[in-house]
Amino acid sequence: MQIFYLKNIKSDFLVGQEYNHCYNVLRKKVRDKIKLTDGKGNLYSAEIQQIKNRKIHLNKLKIIKSIKKNKNTFVAVAPPKSFNRVEWMVEKLTEIGISKIFLIETSNSERNKIRIERLEKKIISAMKQCNSLFKTEIEGIIKIKEFVKKYKFKNKYVADIKSKSEFFKKKINENSVILIGPEGDLTNDELSMLKKEGYNSLSLGDMILRTETAAVVGGFLMNITGEKK
Repeated sequence: MQIFYLKNIKSDFLVGQEYNHCYNVLRKKVRDKIKLTDGKGNLYSAEIQQIKNRKIHLNKLKIIKSIKKNKNTFVAVAPPKSFNRVEWMVEKLTEIGISKIFLIETSNSERNKIRIERLEKKIISAMKQCNSLFKTEIEGIIKIKEFVKKYKFKNKYVADIKSKSEFFKKKINENSVILIGPEGDLTNDELSMLKKEGYNSLSLGDMILRTETAAVVGGFLMNITGEKK
């Protein structure tokens, strides 16, 4: 199934990246029927009414189905220095169904600036590639202390290679977050701060993982561990 992303489903046209994909790549024409999602679990059908001025105008919009997520999972991660690795990480977190990615700045962070618009495009492409009706949100960059104070979660975890607590022994239910530190790791002060704020240390295994790998592994395990409602 080929789907297109329309953030504002009340809008009646595709532009930009979606226009290019629909018209220039897939060669869709007037009166062709297409499927769209708003990234919130809804699937729609529509007909191409007109293609003009780099806009694809739509009509006959109707909803086909609407689904809800069983649980929301979040990943907070200090992004690696290489932007290519950041893009890979964001794509994979989207594919495994993470609800939102928070890009955080820590004492040992290698990167404190990010091109969110570029990552948004990667997220939309990954969402469409795996036929997901849910768009992963992204925010960055936010300092770790500000992040901890601002956002509240039911279940809070931080990846720590020194931890003896393993994911498969946990029941990870809705509204859960895992925080991944940078290549240089979190400082003792940061770990102490997280512990005071209710974050539980978890091991992702005996191997030392790259930041982006740890984020994907942690996000995946959090999504498949526990009981789905």
